[in-house]
Amino acid sequence: MTSKILHKLSYLFTLSVCIFFISCATKPSLENEKTKVSYSYKTVEFSEELDFLKTNIKYPEFEGLTELNKRISNTIMSNWKSFKSYSQTEWNEILELNNRGSGKLPPFEYLVTFEVSNSDNIVSVLLNTYIFNGGAHGNTNLAAFNFEVSDSKFINIQQASGMTYNDISSIVRNKLYKKLIEEDKPGLPPSEQDSIREMINTGAFPQAGNFEIFTIDGNKIYVYFEPYSVAPYSYGIQKVQIK
Repeated sequence: MTSKILHKLSYLFTLSVCIFFISCATKPSLENEKTKVSYSYKTVEFSEELDFLKTNIKYPEFEGLTELNKRISNTIMSNWKSFKSYSQTEWNEILELNNRGSGKLPPFEYLVTFEVSNSDNIVSVLLNTYIFNGGAHGNTNLAAFNFEVSDSKFINIQQASGMTYNDISSIVRNKLYKKLIEEDKPGLPPSEQDSIREMINTGAFPQAGNFEIFTIDGNKIYVYFEPYSVAPYSYGIQKVQIK
């Protein structure tokens, strides 16, 4: 029996029922006390369990914010479909490895969670995607959407803060130097301090691509960095307030 037939049988045997629903309860409105603008949303959840991939996706769907909803759902589902296709292609090799020893390798994982915040006129959504495709640990990918409600448009961090990338970079780098080198790891050898400082300088270099992941919460603006962006994986996600 060929590996193709075995894969098909395994797939059919382990395929679980796919669940797709919108939660009945509406989340508490994100409301500004001065303007009384309300940005209520529902949570959309999609779950699927196959022999080669476990999926659990959650994301917000806002009342009346069509463009924001479309951007969020299209981004999530297109990325997931690409990863699902990759996972299925790779699974035959995983099966061969499983059959060689007594241990069983776990299936791949694709998990999406979210956070929502806002100011009086801007809705911010932060997506956190955890991907496991083998190895010692999974990887975390972040994406942020900042939507100006009055003009129905997405804004970047310069528009949100009124600051230049040079200004933002300077604030971020100084705060990360203090946090990651001086406070978190005060006894780091000079060579490791230099290594982290170099990662910070590269990951927080003043260019647009380094500051796409940000959120707005009231009058505060936060910049996020994925693991490996400005520090080793063990340091986790870095969150820096710039204003």
